[in-house]
Amino acid sequence: MTPEAITLDGQSLTLEQLSRLGSGQGQISLADDSWKRLQATRDIVDNLSKKDEPVYGINTGFGRFSNVKIPADKLRDLQYNLIRSHSTGVGKILPTDPSRRIVALRINTLAKGYSGISLDVVRRLVDFFNSGCVPWIPQAGSVGASGDLVPLAHIGLSLIGEGLIFDPKTGRYEAAEVVLGRYGLKKAELKAKDGLSLINGTQFICGVGSCAVEEAVTVIKSMNAIAALSLIALKGHPAAFDERVQMIRIHAG
Repeated sequence: MTPEAITLDGQSLTLEQLSRLGSGQGQISLADDSWKRLQATRDIVDNLSKKDEPVYGINTGFGRFSNVKIPADKLRDLQYNLIRSHSTGVGKILPTDPSRRIVALRINTLAKGYSGISLDVVRRLVDFFNSGCVPWIPQAGSVGASGDLVPLAHIGLSLIGEGLIFDPKTGRYEAAEVVLGRYGLKKAELKAKDGLSLINGTQFICGVGSCAVEEAVTVIKSMNAIAALSLIALKGHPAAFDERVQMIRIHAG
């Protein structure tokens, strides 16, 4: 089956499209307007990173170290260390379907064009998704206070060629650098703010939640058919479901 081409713009992604992306039946591209917005905000980040005044997340530390100015020649290291320090998830590994959804949702969020992330990093993320490879994402470890920092950091770790990646051809997780090389994928080269842009979001809970919503919709659709068949099998009285009877009750539904 040829994968469906799904264009993301940060606004129009549907649950049905996300489901296809999660099952590996979709390929991602970004809308032209998204690339323009990404470039515009990246230009702002590049300009700010060259100035002396501190700007949080660009040339400062994070959290309690937000008042610590980072030298220009250390801005790249800051972003790599942010990804590595937050890749601390624990527990069972998330199945590939929700993992793909999380990556797709992260791309969709970045497509809005507000993060200031480097365009090349977005390209690496899109190429990674379209290759069919899946990042190693543990199910536990995020507190959700300022986003799903820990699970999203594991995606960033895959992008820079560290940690583990699921190879759909071998059906197992292997060293990230080996899998990237096998698929001809380039490592992401992080610059100012790129690490922060990759991990500040709530796509983990949204991706996992979308699976739950989809299952709930299936249950609701099945429930009606099962209830109707059960009524027939039990020789129930359809008169009890007369619309006039239901209208007497004041509760909608």
